[in-house]
Parts: sequence; C-alpha cells; structure tokens
Amino acid sequence: MPHADVVPVPQDAIDDFRRDGAVVLRGVLDAGWCRELERGIAALKDNPGRHRADWIRDEATGDHVLFDAAPVPDNPFFASAMTASPLGPIAARMMESPTALAFYVSMFLRSPGTSTPTPWHQDQTYWCAEGRQALSIWTSLDPVPAGTELQFVRGSHLWDRPLAQPFFEHEQLGGVRDDGSGDAVAITDFAASDLHEVIGWPTEPGDVVVFHGMTVHGGSGSLPEGLGRRTLSFQWLGEDIRVTTRPGGCSPDWLPELARYGVEPGDYPWCAMCPRVSADGVVTHQEGRVS
Repeated sequence: MPHADVVPVPQDAIDDFRRDGAVVLRGVLDAGWCRELERGIAALKDNPGRHRADWIRDEATGDHVLFDAAPVPDNPFFASAMTASPLGPIAARMMESPTALAFYVSMFLRSPGTSTPTPWHQDQTYWCAEGRQALSIWTSLDPVPAGTELQFVRGSHLWDRPLAQPFFEHEQLGGVRDDGSGDAVAITDFAASDLHEVIGWPTEPGDVVVFHGMTVHGGSGSLPEGLGRRTLSFQWLGEDIRVTTRPGGCSPDWLPELARYGVEPGDYPWCAMCPRVSADGVVTHQEGRVS
C-alpha cells in the first residue's frame, strides 16, 4: 500500500493552528521534494490548466502575477508531493481529521520586483467545499524575506461571518464580488487596524505555512528588485467536508471535474481526483467513473 513520508508535528503547532488559524513549520520539504515541485511548475507552465490567468500584468511597472491550478491526476509531480511527501499527514493532523483529501494545487508566479499585493481574502469561500476541516499548505521555492511574507489575520477562521470576496484580476483589483448573501465582513487594511492582529513569517525553501481555509490572508507583495517568487498552495479537505455550490460561483470551479468522477453536491469528495492520506501516512485511492 502506498505510504507518504511522515514528520513530527509538535502539539504546540496544532494548538497554535487551532487558536490562530495559521502556523509555520520549518524544513518540512527537503531538496528532493523542492526539485519535484520545480518540475511540477515547469509541467504546468508547459501544459496550462483551464483556470490559468494573468492576475496582474502591468506593462508600465512590469508587475506580473501568473495563476494556475491543477487537480491531482493532471500533474504527476504535484501528485507525488501530495501523496508521498509529508504534506498529507501534516494536513490530517492539523485538521484533527483521521485523513486528508488531496483536493488541488494552486500555482502563483510573481515576476521579480512585483509590488502588487494579494488582496485580503479567505480561500474556502471560493471552494466547492463546505465544512470545518479544510486548509491550505503554502510554500515558496524562493526565499521570502521579512516585509514580503504572506500575512494572516489571527483568529479570523473563527469569525461567525465570511469576509467579502475580492477580485484578483488586475482590471478589477480592489473590487468586491457580490455573492448575493449580503452578510459579509467588509474588507479593510487589516495590517493597519487596531482591531486585528496580523501574523506572518519569513521563510526559506522547504518551510511550509499551514492555514485554515477560512483564515483571512493577503500581502506577499513588494518584492525587492531582482527577486521573483514561485509559490504553491496545496489544498486539503477533511472528513467533514461535503461538496457545495456557491451563489457567486466557485473559483476555481472543480464541479465539472468532480462530476466526471461521480461526485455531486452533498457528497464527500473522495474519488480518483482526490486521493486520501491518513495522519500516519497511509494512502488510499478511490476508483470512480470518468464520463
């Protein structure tokens, strides 16, 4: 039976994650896994997914942020990282779920010196997944110096209302999507607010930042001249997750892919698209139809 690498996850890191909604773990991915991720990025650049988008392309400043996303079966290098590296067992332990489903991988490529920050947002409000056991594991293949790190609003995963959904595309950057709910927390400059505490960490390649699907985060901009950034965010789901639709639409919208494997709204999304990794590293694949 396939088995993922397992690394120790200190109980205080789990406690910090439960309280703060985000935590950094150092040296999780060794040089071999970093090379595997570099191959995954190269493969996704050569074979774009249907969600590829230039979030930022400013001819005047040279700022460029390229986004793409891939489900596990579409990229063998990312599939290897999600099912054989320590990421899966870490996700399960942090979610306090017996297992973690490998949902998909997001890629963000920033050109050197890009100064446009990522808008404040929550990941899970865009996903076709509802439930409390959901998180992202973020890693950069380039150094992240102080002042350019991803920032998190401490404890925001425990808010009783979701944050309004911002646009990420350059033409609409700063605007807010209307999801029809009328019950969202307004986006503000959380880093400058006296009402909120913002946390974040400089990182080196191999470090990972684990954060809850509902943790408000943003930043990761203002790169120094000559420094680009290749980052990946691995999305994971626990056993309380069920597939859902969103009034404003899902982004990325994986509902068509899940339907091909027989997964519909209301279902637990374990299928051939989403392999399962246990907290102790056991990997199980669910066979399913492809139509």
